Amino acid sequence: MTCSNIYDLRKIPIYYEELKGKKIFTKSLSEMDVDKKLVHILYYKKYNIPICSLPKLGIVIISQKGFLSFCYNFYLFINSFNTKNILITKQNIYSIGKVALCHEIGHILDPDLSNIKSHSIKIITLIAETIKKYNIDLEDEYYYKKNLPLELEDCIIEFKKNSIAREINAWNIGKTILDFESELEQYIFEKMKEYALATYNYGNLKNIVIENNIKSLC
Repeated sequence: MTCSNIYDLRKIPIYYEELKGKKIFTKSLSEMDVDKKLVHILYYKKYNIPICSLPKLGIVIISQKGFLSFCYNFYLFINSFNTKNILITKQNIYSIGKVALCHEIGHILDPDLSNIKSHSIKIITLIAETIKKYNIDLEDEYYYKKNLPLELEDCIIEFKKNSIAREINAWNIGKTILDFESELEQYIFEKMKEYALATYNYGNLKNIVIENNIKSLC
């Protein structure tokens, strides 16, 4: 197990404060093999915003609560498997921040991102049209649990494949700009990639409808 018990998770915000929060990301960026003029960090201490990027603006948005939430979820994910230890240490919290940042920079540097996003929009439109075609009632609380038309199932699979392709590109590009300090840090990178890609596999029609505001298209 990664943590000897659930109380180990309390160390995460302590180490985060000791690392001076924002400095995790500014220091990490300074160590990466990337044109610093292309990347800008927008940091929020009070708001709860998940780590994300605005590729066209070259901005990575990071918040204290968003990063801590990611750390908790990542360690809980790791604890679900009989896997190599990733102890909750100050160095490992720093490495998690560094890896999270390189992934978002990977989106900014991805030359195929526009094409992938364009394809995603087409799939979302097709999902909305298919929902209307088969008169699926989105107000029904359990609509996504019922037998869906094969045409719609295919759209969901295609949407997931497109989302995973986008994420894989970002992870692969992010890896090229990192200089891993140890084998453990490289292992953390691989497990974070595994965790992130797993979240895209677990989504269902309901998630896709909510996250992409498909109701407004139906």
